[in-house]
Amino acid sequence: MKKSILFLLSAAILFFSACVSAPVRQTPIPEFQAASPAERKAVEVQYVKIGIILNTTYFTVSSVKDFTVTDASGKTLHLSKGNVKFSYYSDGRLGFGTFALDLPVTIDNTGDFIYVNKKAYRGYAAVYKDGGSVNVINILPIEDYIRGVVPKEADLGWHEEALKAQAVISRTYTLANLGNHKDKGFDMCSETHCQVYGGAEAETAQTNAAVDATRCQVITFNGKFANALFHANCGGHTEDPKYVWGTANTPEYLKGVKCDYCKDAPYSSWKQDLDESYIRKKLSAAGFDTGAIQSIKVNGVTPAGSAKEVVITGTKKSVTMNAYKFRLAVDAWKIKSVTFDSIKKDGDKFVFKGRGWGHKVGLCQWGAEGMAKAGKNYAQILEYYYPGTKLEKIK
Repeated sequence: MKKSILFLLSAAILFFSACVSAPVRQTPIPEFQAASPAERKAVEVQYVKIGIILNTTYFTVSSVKDFTVTDASGKTLHLSKGNVKFSYYSDGRLGFGTFALDLPVTIDNTGDFIYVNKKAYRGYAAVYKDGGSVNVINILPIEDYIRGVVPKEADLGWHEEALKAQAVISRTYTLANLGNHKDKGFDMCSETHCQVYGGAEAETAQTNAAVDATRCQVITFNGKFANALFHANCGGHTEDPKYVWGTANTPEYLKGVKCDYCKDAPYSSWKQDLDESYIRKKLSAAGFDTGAIQSIKVNGVTPAGSAKEVVITGTKKSVTMNAYKFRLAVDAWKIKSVTFDSIKKDGDKFVFKGRGWGHKVGLCQWGAEGMAKAGKNYAQILEYYYPGTKLEKIK
């Protein structure tokens, strides 16, 4: 996920241009066509590639207008509006009806939404071979991509200033992490590994207004895009990533801040009962065969109040592991965070009590909502959770 300084500066320059001119794309220039270097670069300036359907052998595309399908050989088919099912053939081609197409393939109806598996997307679609299947990629302007991210990463009922803060950090995160999946032919996936992206149908008037109000705005640190990590609820204090992922040289803006703004939000405190057998099976699947679990104890606490490690004592052996890895191994939806108030055994169950939800690094989303309700604007919210960063509009 780390980028070189040269790459980041180059990306910044490209995005500057995109925000100034924002021209409407007239004709797609896919990577596989014989485009000039200048034309190829012009597409990359404006567009981001998002993996929306991965490792599939079939999918459907529909449109309310006529659309075109172009394959790697340059063959272009003009199709009437409606629904088409595409299938990946054993000979490595993509087909529908009596047609067989050489991959990669682009599917476009310039100027309107395109529907992939009945979900609406802006921009256009490209299909790339990936082993014995294909990946369907949505290619669209960065600002349009952010329109489909904010409503999936934020609560739709949040204050407009909290939504603006989310728009800025989602945009920043995107630019700092372009090429996350370049080995698969796209920049980012549409799941929590990168950012959740719901396409055009996820958009709302409120979230689009937040994106428009912060157009081309990002946060930077020492001239580079900040690593704008975020989570749902910090439980009272955001975390230094070195305790979560073991990263070295934490930048000043991510070392953690006290947060009183999320204390009345969902999951500020939580309780979860888990069967011993459930935890044991999950740990065994992750490579930790402890036998029947007798106890789970916290070993060390971070300055933010999170567990550093947990010690699992079983009938076969005891295991000491990073608390965050323990959470992921067992169930990150059930164990909301590693800021534990207590872990107790009750018969055949373990009772976890804790605070917050997520890895706790960077911006606390419910804290941002609390700050917005307290009268803070999005710039103040960003400065609070990422101290020392600059809010800049790329020009």
